[in-house]
Amino acid sequence: MGDPLTFVVTLVLRVGALLFLLRFVLQVVHASFYNPFSEGIVRLTNPVLNPLRQVLRPYRNLDFAAFLMAWVLHMIAATVYIFSAGLPIEVLAVVTDGLRATLSLVVGIFLVAIFVSIIMSWIAPSVYSPAAIIARELAEPLLAPARRILPALGGIDLSPMITIVVLMLIQSYAINAVLPCQLWCG
Repeated sequence: MGDPLTFVVTLVLRVGALLFLLRFVLQVVHASFYNPFSEGIVRLTNPVLNPLRQVLRPYRNLDFAAFLMAWVLHMIAATVYIFSAGLPIEVLAVVTDGLRATLSLVVGIFLVAIFVSIIMSWIAPSVYSPAAIIARELAEPLLAPARRILPALGGIDLSPMITIVVLMLIQSYAINAVLPCQLWCG
């Protein structure tokens, strides 16, 4: 498989993994599924998740089927990339690299949500935007504990900075320490 084809295939697989992880994270934080953004993600992911949920049932607000699909798509993307590079495919390495990529993407989703909510609070705090509302719903469960530790100082909320630093530490060190990159770190 040539480089452009490998790029396109892995990109499609990663976008699919992102959709499934967004579905997983939105359920974890109890985001509103009446939001048009959430409704779109549900419509796109339901055809795959509904049959999978017959075997892998959700537990409370954890949709294991959505997480598993994201993980599987990351493993397939790693396999495609490794195969196109002409390297031998090691199953354990593909599984751990797929899990590492999936967990890293979960942290990335929260980072983006925090940045979007910060930017929207500066630019247009009173404007209705479905994406901004979802970003706030994703960011708030992480920002609330940081606000309890460090309350606003003179009207300036420092909780996003603390949360961003913690998430970046988790993404850079904790995930890579537990699941080191073995073959493909994409």
